[in-house]
Amino acid sequence: MNDAAAVLRRYLQAQQDKDIDALVSCWHPDIEAVHPLRPDRSWHGVDTYRRAWSRIWEQNPRSRFEVVSSAVVGDRIYLEALVEHGDGTMVPSMNILEVEGGQIRRARVYTDTPMRDGMDMDRFVEGLNP
Repeated sequence: MNDAAAVLRRYLQAQQDKDIDALVSCWHPDIEAVHPLRPDRSWHGVDTYRRAWSRIWEQNPRSRFEVVSSAVVGDRIYLEALVEHGDGTMVPSMNILEVEGGQIRRARVYTDTPMRDGMDMDRFVEGLNP
């Protein structure tokens, strides 16, 4: 089993156990996480990650982490998941995680709270090409 597969296995077990120390150990201390859809949510360093998950679990101790799909290709993990937040909302996320030395070193995270904006695909595309 390569490093990325082992990290994914440890990460999912830590999520299931709600073990913050085990979860954080999957991440490099200088992790660089980019949110391409919401650049202001990009972050650096494992402390931000620890605070985020601690808060999610404090707000909803029974929070669910549901894997929709996952794959390991070389040193990358592709992980699509749903995370239940305190208000019961299942927040989707697609994560592309790069592993170095047995820890996640870089991440691209595509996530946001689901919402209906009344705009179908045709109107969305029209707005991109006025």
